[in-house]
Amino acid sequence: MSKQEKQIIFNHVVLEGSAYEVGRLQGERMKAIPGAAAFFASGRGAFSGEEMGRVFDLFDAHCPGINEEIRGVADGLNVPPAHIAYYAGTYLRSGHCSHWVALPSMTRNNHVLVGRSYEFSDAMDDLCLCTTRIHGKPAHVGFSTLLFGRGEGMNEHGLSVTTSSGGMPVGAVEGMRPPIQDGLHFWALVRALLDQCKNTEEALKLIEEIPVCSNPNLIVADKQGNAALVEIFGPHKAVKRIDDAGSDRLLCSTNHFTLPKTREQDAGTMKNSRVRHRAIMAELEEKAPGLTLDDMKTWLSTPYPDGLCCHFYEEFFGTLRAMVFDLTAGTLDVCFGSPMANAWRRFDLSTTAHPGPYPAILPRELTSPSFWQ
Repeated sequence: MSKQEKQIIFNHVVLEGSAYEVGRLQGERMKAIPGAAAFFASGRGAFSGEEMGRVFDLFDAHCPGINEEIRGVADGLNVPPAHIAYYAGTYLRSGHCSHWVALPSMTRNNHVLVGRSYEFSDAMDDLCLCTTRIHGKPAHVGFSTLLFGRGEGMNEHGLSVTTSSGGMPVGAVEGMRPPIQDGLHFWALVRALLDQCKNTEEALKLIEEIPVCSNPNLIVADKQGNAALVEIFGPHKAVKRIDDAGSDRLLCSTNHFTLPKTREQDAGTMKNSRVRHRAIMAELEEKAPGLTLDDMKTWLSTPYPDGLCCHFYEEFFGTLRAMVFDLTAGTLDVCFGSPMANAWRRFDLSTTAHPGPYPAILPRELTSPSFWQ
C-alpha cells in the first residue's frame, strides 16, 4: 500500500430480535469498541425535560420502535435514554452522493436496478452494513448512520430508498445546510420508510407526513416497477413519479434540485454535481433498454469526471461505498471503499453473511479548484 493510500475496516452486523433486544445487543457490542460507548452516550443535556418529552413523542409518531431500540442501547451502556446522542444528532432545531433507478423495460434482465455511490469522509462514518430483522417490521439491509439511522437500504418487500444531499450551496463541503425547520434528519426518514412501507406509494405518503429539517434528495423504488424522485427543502417537497408504462423510466439525482418547486430554493449548484448528473443520464440513456448490473458497476468504478468514483476523503468527497440493488432478485452488491481498489460482494436478506471485518483501500487524492465551482 502506497503513502497515498489508507486502509480502513468495514463490518457487517446482523441485528435480530425485538426492538429492545436489538438495541441491547448494540449497546453490549459498543463496550468492546474504544470510545464508542462514550460517543453514543454523549447526548446528555441536549434537550430540557419538557423538550425531551416532545422528542420522544415525535419518534413514537413517525419512527415507531426506535425509542425502544434506543432504550435497549441505553440499558446496555447503563445510561438514561435521553443521553443517547442519536436524539441530539437527528432531531434538530430550526453528503454528497449520486443515485439512480432503471425500471424493468430499461434493463436487460427486466429487473428493477438501483445504483448508489456514497461520498463522504471515512473519519465521520459508521462503516457498518446492517442486516436488521426486528420483530413486527420488515427485514432490511443498509448502512447505518449514528447507529439507528440508515443512509440507504432495501427491505424484504422489495422497496429501496437511496439519498443524496440536495440544494447544496456552492463551495459547501459538509454535505448539508443548517437546519431549515424543526424536524428529523434524512437518516431517520430512511429508517422509517424501510421499517414501515411495502412500496413506493406507501413511502410517498409517509414522506409527506414526517417533518424533515434538512435538504435531501431521495429516490424510492419498488420491485413492482414504480419509482419516484423526492426533493426536500424542509417544508418544501417536490415529487416526480415514474412507472414502466410511462415515457420516463429512468431517474437520477446528485447534489442539486431539478424539480420546479425545489429548484427555486437552490443557492447555487456545484459544477461537480451537474457533471455527475449529466454523466449518469448519458450512460443510462446510452445503455437502455439493455442496462445490466455490470454496466452500473463499471460506472461506479470509473473515476470522476467520466464516472462517479472520487478519492477526495480529506475534503468530504471520497467514495466510501458503491452499491447496486436488484429489487426484483432481492440482492445487494456492495463495494466497501473505492470500487477502483476493492472487490464487490453480494448480500441478501435470506442469509447471514460473515460479519467481516472487510478491509478496504482508500486511495488519497486532492480536488482541483474547479471541482467546487
